[in-house]
Amino acid sequence: MKYILIIGCGKSGKGLALDLSRSENVVVVDKSLRSLDTLGDDFNGKKIWADAMDTTTLEKAGVKEADIVFLLTGNDNLNLVVSKVVRRKYGVRQVILQVNDSTKEKIFQEEGLEIINRTSLMVEVLRGFIS
Repeated sequence: MKYILIIGCGKSGKGLALDLSRSENVVVVDKSLRSLDTLGDDFNGKKIWADAMDTTTLEKAGVKEADIVFLLTGNDNLNLVVSKVVRRKYGVRQVILQVNDSTKEKIFQEEGLEIINRTSLMVEVLRGFIS
């Protein structure tokens, strides 16, 4: 069973947390209590209402034990900064961050980070329908 830390409980974070909490140890961190509450009773993990920019929050969430960290906030800069901290300070090998601004995607990739960009994914999927 993997220990998974998800930062951000928007649509992507919520969906991933609900899915993974069925079979993995999942902790979700968000600074919005309302967002965490949307996980409902089906969520079988831990919720932390706090700011992920605080290393105390990351440690409380178990970043030192994390096998993988997903940074899925709507703030690209926050995702980048926290991903660097998680990787450099805590040595988490697998760090995946969401990037919303396509122009930042290349810059973030140059940092050696694993990037998910919804627009790029959608274009790739839609392109597959053209025969």
